[in-house]
Amino acid sequence: MSETFLHFLWQFQYFDKSCLQTTDNELIQVLRIGRYNTDAGADFQDARIQIGEVEWVGTVEIHLKSSDWNTHTHQTDKAYQNVILHVVWEDDQPILRSDQTQIPTLVLADKTDKSLLEKYQLLLESKEKMACQNQFQKVSDLKKYAMLDKVLMKRLEDKSLFVHQYLTENKQDWEETAYQVLAKNFGFKLNAEPFFRLSKALPLKVLAKHRDNLFQLEALLFGVAGFLSSTNFADEYHAKLAKEFQFLSAKYQLQNKVLGVQEWKFLRLRPANFPTVRLAQFARIIQENINLFSVLIHLDKVESVTKILKVKQSEYWQAHYVFGKKATGKVATLGSTSIENVIINTIVPLLVTYAKQKDDEIYLEKAIRFLEELPAEVNNITKHWQYFEVPMKTAFDSQAGIEWFNQFCQLKKCLSCEVGISLLREKL
Repeated sequence: MSETFLHFLWQFQYFDKSCLQTTDNELIQVLRIGRYNTDAGADFQDARIQIGEVEWVGTVEIHLKSSDWNTHTHQTDKAYQNVILHVVWEDDQPILRSDQTQIPTLVLADKTDKSLLEKYQLLLESKEKMACQNQFQKVSDLKKYAMLDKVLMKRLEDKSLFVHQYLTENKQDWEETAYQVLAKNFGFKLNAEPFFRLSKALPLKVLAKHRDNLFQLEALLFGVAGFLSSTNFADEYHAKLAKEFQFLSAKYQLQNKVLGVQEWKFLRLRPANFPTVRLAQFARIIQENINLFSVLIHLDKVESVTKILKVKQSEYWQAHYVFGKKATGKVATLGSTSIENVIINTIVPLLVTYAKQKDDEIYLEKAIRFLEELPAEVNNITKHWQYFEVPMKTAFDSQAGIEWFNQFCQLKKCLSCEVGISLLREKL
């Protein structure tokens, strides 16, 4: 038993509502259950409950036991002074407001179908990857598609929170924020953090002053990244970059902002994904699109965004994966899968955040359209959903599937899932 189960019971009113009474035998009529609250304060806000002859408007708090009210110190919290009904599984003591009046209490233990609780316990106790996987096919496709829509919007909302945080730190500078978000995602999984720290240490406004000189952009990026700190240079180009950075770092006071070269990971990466290659590609993108956000916000097709990202790095980095060691063949530009990854994790969150900031749905629609234009990602999670005949055709599907599996199935949040709710409601 958990409070989450009681939230579920109250939210969907899955209990016997005939002759509802408080523990003081006053009749209860639920006129409005209230709005589920995931922030601080009581569990359901703006509820309307008639108790006896009086209609109340306020909040509803839910606990396993009445005494949890005091255990959670709600008696001293002003956020709980407007509770009009205390809903519990077990009433083990009367609960008083700060003015010493008793809070009306509704006990659900004897009002709940025990088979519902048994079904929920079976889901919780499942040892499978997905608690409902043996029953998943029973649920209608409509419920599954509804869940995909729900989790995709949740994923976009969560990603936009990070962008909004950066935007606040950057004092509403969208260009600086776009630069930082792009940098973090350009590191992909293994080098995301050093790439992000690099973007924080080396502001876009510094790079903007050298946008016409790719060599200087590389000197700044490789220098702050820590690849020019050694005096043991691998070749002439390496030495020239270091000399240029020595001048530029003094000019912009970057000496104390240089990252340690050991922070960058090369192990188990294909050479085309080495951070040195990514830095060279990043330098070229910055050179050609110093006002990246202003450019991206007006593009309407994935194809147009792809053209911006599919740039050729400098001549040196077309022939090298690392300093001083010539590649056996030509070093490729950013690949299609990597570009799709950047669009999903950089462009889409920026558009969603901008839509919220400007209160303009057109940018949210564009973000979703981009996801629908991109092919689905291929990984263990998307393969899992395909096994259960959930279509994974576009990035919309795969992003939703990843969110669904990681944030609901893995955490056994069956009571927040359309499929889980459908299975629990079966034959009720």
